Amino acid sequence: MNGMQKMSQKEMEMVTGGKCNSDYGYFFCCPANADDMVATIENLMNSGQKNKASKYIQFCYEDCGY
Repeated sequence: MNGMQKMSQKEMEMVTGGKCNSDYGYFFCCPANADDMVATIENLMNSGQKNKASKYIQFCYEDCGY
């Protein structure tokens, strides 16, 4: 994993899916389930971050098995 950043204890506790990666230009962690993945994608799209949503979908497909 390239460019791993330090995470606070609170951030570490929030990571429920497991695998994290920053190879896609953003720091992503696998979602805990498909519903969390869909909610994250919807939030990114609704906030105008379409490129980040696209990279997140790619990450979930390639690294998380969704």
